[in-house]
Amino acid sequence: MPGFFRRHRKSLLISTLLLFAAGVVLLGVFMNASQKPHPSDLIVSLGGGDGSRIKYALKLYRSGYSTKGVFLYTGREIVNPALKPPQRFDKKTFLQTHGVPAEKIVYVPRGVIVNTAEELFFLKAFMQKHGYKSALIVSSPYHTRRIRALADLIVGFDNAGLRLTVTSYKPAISPLLYLFHEETRNRVWLEFEKMLYNLLKYSPLTIDKTAYAKKHNTPLWQKAL
Repeated sequence: MPGFFRRHRKSLLISTLLLFAAGVVLLGVFMNASQKPHPSDLIVSLGGGDGSRIKYALKLYRSGYSTKGVFLYTGREIVNPALKPPQRFDKKTFLQTHGVPAEKIVYVPRGVIVNTAEELFFLKAFMQKHGYKSALIVSSPYHTRRIRALADLIVGFDNAGLRLTVTSYKPAISPLLYLFHEETRNRVWLEFEKMLYNLLKYSPLTIDKTAYAKKHNTPLWQKAL
């Protein structure tokens, strides 16, 4: 056996490198789990980003994708606070200015939820409390896989009879090109690491040790519902 490895050392090295390269390329494909928008009871714009998520979510809203007319958003209320208008804007004012009725806007501040997993736990509880059966989530391309993994494997939307559609506000870069785009490459790897970490952190064995376990029954959480 050692002789075999010595004789085929070069071929084995090349094969290993090719497999590694293929895996890296496929990771870019795997992490973009964006789905085609589907009409749902409510539209959800997750926090983070430069305002592109809520702008695209509004576009979907105005195209009739929120069948109940409800628009829920999370994260900071002010987008790009260090910049000047129009880059900096107040989300609620922005939505109302563009035709979303104030009574149909639901804002969940960062004091209530602080990460993707908590956003999904809150959304599930919110939908169950108000009788909604479907939601359309808008986020960024490589965030979509983490959202869907947590929703399916940890939060349990399907088991609760709730339909979740996760879409991106923009197309992802080609899997063959993202390797040469440093910012995108770093984003793909970061989201992959966060997904694995979140799946372990919020597993049935460890979820009782998370901040979510301590606060989802608090008055602050219940009031936001």
